[in-house]
Amino acid sequence: MITRIEIDGFKSFENFALDLPPFLVLIGTNASGKSNLLDALTFVATAATRGVDTAVAEVRGDARGLFRRRGDGARVDRMRFAVEFLLTQLPPNRHSRWRYELDLVWEEPEGEIEGIAVRAQRLIALPFAIERRAPLPSATTEWDESTSWEGRRVLELPAGSNSGYPARPGLLEAAFLEVAERGADDRAVLQDVWGELANVRFLHLEASALRLPSELGGPQRMDATGRDLPNYLRTLAKKQVSEDRPFGRIGEIKMHLVGLVREISDFDIVEDVRRRDVRLEFSSPYEHGLGAEFASDGTLRLLAILASLHDRGVTAVEEPENGVFPERLRLLLGMAKDLVVDLHGPPKRDPSREWWPQQQVIFTSHSPVVLDAVPYENIAFLDMTTVIEDGVPSRVSRVRRLREDAGPVRVEGERWPRVTDSELDRFRAGVEEPV
Repeated sequence: MITRIEIDGFKSFENFALDLPPFLVLIGTNASGKSNLLDALTFVATAATRGVDTAVAEVRGDARGLFRRRGDGARVDRMRFAVEFLLTQLPPNRHSRWRYELDLVWEEPEGEIEGIAVRAQRLIALPFAIERRAPLPSATTEWDESTSWEGRRVLELPAGSNSGYPARPGLLEAAFLEVAERGADDRAVLQDVWGELANVRFLHLEASALRLPSELGGPQRMDATGRDLPNYLRTLAKKQVSEDRPFGRIGEIKMHLVGLVREISDFDIVEDVRRRDVRLEFSSPYEHGLGAEFASDGTLRLLAILASLHDRGVTAVEEPENGVFPERLRLLLGMAKDLVVDLHGPPKRDPSREWWPQQQVIFTSHSPVVLDAVPYENIAFLDMTTVIEDGVPSRVSRVRRLREDAGPVRVEGERWPRVTDSELDRFRAGVEEPV
């Protein structure tokens, strides 16, 4: 499970840090940095597992445009990311906490084309949490580059080739061979971190993609738009089968979908050998065999979100309320909170007896329903603020926790003041803060 992310120099982020509980909803107005935060998580996860070039293609913007733009129009030349994990280890009541740091720079080398170069990457062992009940850090503070890791176990990883020809591999994949020579323990940690980052799914769902059939033998994983949802559901059905669960997790997904959409009583995954495709058909109390092309946008979005929520790893969903009735959004938020990992309970296993990467959910939303349906401790508020850099004012994204009932606005260890009741009232009313 990802417990913290730190970002500096990527898009609208300057010395940004956020602690992540298993379930978190990011709220705020347009252009406050919510989507940029999901882009940052997607970028670092993809760069580590599939390469920097693929990471650039996965997020919005070109390679140079990913570097933060200052108030004077100049772009910074460095991006830094840090992601902290709670890794499941054996015995099951123990975890190992690690921090992955990635340092990227913009280079224009002589005789080569310009691009993003890897300056450094490393893994750092954090204090070992023996008990599953060990508290996670709760304060949202800025990136502190002066932090000393003296006395901690640090795995310095090779930066890999900065050449884009042929396509660069995942940064952690490029480190496997060197780390393998150091011993089984280092290799196991690297594999666990790679597994956590490989299971980060960012969903920006599009109705047109959700309606498409999948090809037999096609991709097993649904992409960010929802394309290949039929094959993804088919994969969940086949890979998570057990005696107690003959249809994998599909039965649970159906139960939750019916609970959210009263007009739907069931759905089937239809494999058509003649057409060489896989498609979805829905049933209602009044009609059967309804194709995905006739289902509502909201029904398809909810099904795709539920499918991802029942899979392992991190699900990050942009604006789940689109096309969804407010009461159904309220129910979805409750379901998502119940499905994530319980840090006080036993770890989960799949039918093959392997330990699962922790299930975690991050939503972004503009909906005031969130304030009534989600505990304040599971909400973070993003907006823009002004910082001064060398005498130049620049607009950057900041994140703030919500003020607890009658609690202080300023909390020690937090960079920014907490969100006040008057700010939340304006958010509920759909009124933007003055720039």
